[in-house]
Amino acid sequence: MILMMGGTTESLQIADFLEKEHVDFIISVVSKYGADLALQHHSQVLQAAMDQQQLQNYINNNQIGLILDATHPFAKIASQNAMEAAKACQINYLRFERKNVYENDDNIILLDNLEQVCDRLAKTTGNVYLTTGSNTVGQYVDRLGVDRIHVRVLPVTRVMEKLTKLGIPADRVDGIRGPFEKALNIQLLKHADATALVTKESGKQGGINEKIEACQDLNIPCYIIKRPKLDYPHEVDNLTDLKTEMEELA
Repeated sequence: MILMMGGTTESLQIADFLEKEHVDFIISVVSKYGADLALQHHSQVLQAAMDQQQLQNYINNNQIGLILDATHPFAKIASQNAMEAAKACQINYLRFERKNVYENDDNIILLDNLEQVCDRLAKTTGNVYLTTGSNTVGQYVDRLGVDRIHVRVLPVTRVMEKLTKLGIPADRVDGIRGPFEKALNIQLLKHADATALVTKESGKQGGINEKIEACQDLNIPCYIIKRPKLDYPHEVDNLTDLKTEMEELA
């Protein structure tokens, strides 16, 4: 049995692939939203946020022979827990990592973390368009002030409630699900009167190229937070290599 840690677009694509290959697997996700999406692709879905010990218990109790990690590139703790749990249980761990494909441009400002982004933005003026998810919005509000923040998030009730508690008015929130083409990014940035966009180095699936291109057209900076670097024991970035690697690790 394979435990695939999902919650991403590519995890759904992998689920379709594994179904076609008649592989026995279960998808693990954290949110109800992720579970609802996963159930459209596979019948066995576990909604649970597990730490390392809980993962080890699940592995031992469910005859898991391989962890396939298809979580978000910025889900660093989840990946670290999975690697440690696999090592402790003496099973293999395989990372499916998004390709990180974009060309450097004058309007791209590549930084290591949120703190560096805020330090740079604090020296500027104007509205900041955040596309980094809801979890860190509060930190941007604390550092830059709520009046500068315009947020794009998934249209989920708990997220909207969280933003309301942070003092962000509804007209500064774009609750919308992607994918986002370049033209839509331009439209949203113009509507927000944005002077900068902040995103993560989340790969093609995260729409990073379309964000960069929109910023280029509007001649505004695109701040990109680098993805964390982890030392994965086994790593692939496409379905062909995934099949080969799974056969070797079986």
